[in-house]
Amino acid sequence: MNFWNQPNKPYRNFQIVFTILTLNFAIPTLSYIFAPLIAHEQFVELNTILGGELYVFPEFDSLFWRYLGAANVATLALMCFLLQWDLRKYFPVLVPLTFMKSLAATLWLSGYVQHPEWPGFLAAALLDYVSSAAFVFFATRAYRALEHHPDVVPKVGR
Repeated sequence: MNFWNQPNKPYRNFQIVFTILTLNFAIPTLSYIFAPLIAHEQFVELNTILGGELYVFPEFDSLFWRYLGAANVATLALMCFLLQWDLRKYFPVLVPLTFMKSLAATLWLSGYVQHPEWPGFLAAALLDYVSSAAFVFFATRAYRALEHHPDVVPKVGR
């Protein structure tokens, strides 16, 4: 059975979206650990593009927050991967995954409310809320579709 033309479209779409999400968290984990200035500069640039004031906090100098952020993002990548690996078995992982990301979104939003001069916080909040919604929408839809196609779980590349 071909992955791209399978009858279980919600499961196929889930696999595509969660591959993107897994990489979206796995790759930044490496930059947080090995090239923190890059992640910081990306935020500063986004904030500037959005018309915000210069963000001068040297976040990248903090080993404490850098390592904690890397652990957080690596955990998000792991949870996305587990759901991809076996959606039926790891479906309960969706709850902590969504909680962790939506809490981050709420904290970003809180930061923006306290500091509207940094609209990069609002952009990060919106992105994290969209990611949280994508987690729930695609994983739940695929999980339900697997009930109707219990034997249809093709692998990518087949």
